[in-house]
Amino acid sequence: MKNPFTILMITLCIFVSCVEDPQLSASEIGPIPVGSWSNISYNEDGIILEKVDQLRENTYGYRFLSDGTFIHRANSGFCGTPPIVTSDFEGSWTKDGDILNIQGTFWGGETVEEWQIISSDNNVLTIKVVKSELKMEE
Repeated sequence: MKNPFTILMITLCIFVSCVEDPQLSASEIGPIPVGSWSNISYNEDGIILEKVDQLRENTYGYRFLSDGTFIHRANSGFCGTPPIVTSDFEGSWTKDGDILNIQGTFWGGETVEEWQIISSDNNVLTIKVVKSELKMEE
């Protein structure tokens, strides 16, 4: 490794591999609902999601990217018997006032959902599912 060019290239490769892609940043600052949401709980008002830095492996959650990409981490198959293995299913989202329109995929086909934002702050999002349609692949 006497060649300074080789050392420079190795250093550059290490630096570039450590730079996080802003499109995939879970802690991206943006308007609600941009970011990663998990720790899902339910109450009489709806579904409560907590903002997280990143979705943990084999944990349910949602990622809303600022470019309109939606990622739903859910069961990778129809079986719900533990241990659960999750997969990321991609789709898209739009926001119109307090309504989120979501189109995505799941292990069995496609899903179209409409969520109403009941309340939100930088750390907690409470939604009510207004519409949910599953279109199974044949």
